[in-house]
Amino acid sequence: MNLREWNIDHNQTVAVSNGQLRYAVIGKGEPVLCIHGTTLADSLITPLQLYPKLFEDYQFISYYRAGYNGSTLEKDALSIEESAEHAKQLLDHLKIKKAHLVSFSFGGVIGFQFMLNYPEYLLSSTLIEPYLPRESKEAIDANTAALMKAFTLYQQGDKIAAALQYMNDVCGPKFFASVDMTGPLDIWERMEGGIDAAFTLDFPAISTWPFKMSEAEQAIKEKPSMPILTLMGFESESVMPGFRETQDFLMSFFPQAKRCGILGASHGMQSMNPIAVGEAIHSFLKTVK
Repeated sequence: MNLREWNIDHNQTVAVSNGQLRYAVIGKGEPVLCIHGTTLADSLITPLQLYPKLFEDYQFISYYRAGYNGSTLEKDALSIEESAEHAKQLLDHLKIKKAHLVSFSFGGVIGFQFMLNYPEYLLSSTLIEPYLPRESKEAIDANTAALMKAFTLYQQGDKIAAALQYMNDVCGPKFFASVDMTGPLDIWERMEGGIDAAFTLDFPAISTWPFKMSEAEQAIKEKPSMPILTLMGFESESVMPGFRETQDFLMSFFPQAKRCGILGASHGMQSMNPIAVGEAIHSFLKTVK
């Protein structure tokens, strides 16, 4: 690894429904599809490089979701279900019939939908704090307040402040220095290009997604049965309420799910403690038969 810069060049493209995605394939072994979160498209696979064993043993497929870093969308909205379909189309393009999945935050919502819609594609699923819609009053109030502050700044035209404000409210102030050290050197410039996608595509999509944790047992007739790992930062709940609620749901809804807590990290743990996250994912993948 270049100790100055460890950017991954997403230099390949694939046509998907109503758009085109940029993607990269690195490493060797069984394929692992990564779905990044909102705003910072380079804050999933890039910091995981700091745990090189992952890439020695597995082939990672990373793509920029529609609207991010040069990936395009030919319409004004994109549902969670359509985003899951984009991920499937990428695997189809690569002629991959089975893959592991690693998804984070808003990408974890897409990953969750992918698990429901296309379980036959998955060898396993690692969910890094998927941002499933909150249901407890404390969590709803905290998330709504964060969104309102961010949207006020966005509508006033201060897009950068809006993105930083939301990240600060959800991830906490320690997150920023972590991203400085584990992302590409120009990650904040890259962030500017993804802000509109976050506010015009991602946030509206999650607000109209019909899934509810409290109704999952009744709504989902056949639960996905692939091995599942759920990761949670030890500091996540203290920064933004709702992550314990989600973790409790995942552990109760999926009887096969394994759990892992990441020390010294909140939401965005792969940027804050990438070696621990990388080791957890690697150890889990090695148990999947």
